Amino acid sequence: MPTSTRFTDLVGCELPVQLAAMGGAGTTDLAAAVVAAGGFGMVPRGREPAAGACGANFLLPFKPPLDEVSAAAGRSRVVEFFYEDPRADLVRLVHDAGALVGWQVGSAAEAEAAAECGCDYVVAQGTEAGGHVRGTEPLAELLPAVQSAVRVPVVAAGGVATAERFAELMELGADAVRVGTRFVVCPESGAHPEYVRQLLAAGGDDTVLTEWYGEGWESAPHRVLRSAFDAAQRSGWRQPTPPYAEVDRDPGDMAMYAGT
Repeated sequence: MPTSTRFTDLVGCELPVQLAAMGGAGTTDLAAAVVAAGGFGMVPRGREPAAGACGANFLLPFKPPLDEVSAAAGRSRVVEFFYEDPRADLVRLVHDAGALVGWQVGSAAEAEAAAECGCDYVVAQGTEAGGHVRGTEPLAELLPAVQSAVRVPVVAAGGVATAERFAELMELGADAVRVGTRFVVCPESGAHPEYVRQLLAAGGDDTVLTEWYGEGWESAPHRVLRSAFDAAQRSGWRQPTPPYAEVDRDPGDMAMYAGT
């Protein structure tokens, strides 16, 4: 299987694997480790990008200031957006600052809109993904629909946790795959040790797609560990922040995002 693809050529990494930014669990050290291994690193808003093939992610429901987006574009190879309809003004802003633009999408129509806005690549996110989920289709249905809708590189995201799954998606024509949950348990991750422990103990059916953790981000489906969801229903905890290492409360009922 060739490791050089349209995505690797575009963003300047060696292997067609992209790290998901992962909010509080994403760190500069984790991104740097992925870059050092040949993949493409990503950091969430507020984190310093790793040197080299690394990008920054912005969740648009939280209204990042335009000057912050522009500053990130000046320090990163890529700026990527998620969870709002594609916007040409943001694409122009990032391009003017010298970075490439990606947009994570949940439908072929959204992918087409992103390409029309000038995005350099799109990420097709299936419902198997951990964290907040944009679309309603499993990746096996979404990926070919997005590929037919756009000519830019397409990254496949959602439930990619094994070499076999990676190979399947590449054989389906993905230009790269995005991996999140698998990297949460790495020592460079910022995840709380209890989050790591529960991820490692979980089985294939131990996640749930819900809107429970909706405080400040209403009506946004997200996939989490079932154990955390059950604990949150008992405690009433609804904040969407995942349990990072420095959290000053029992993390058992926090949003332990996890793909299938």
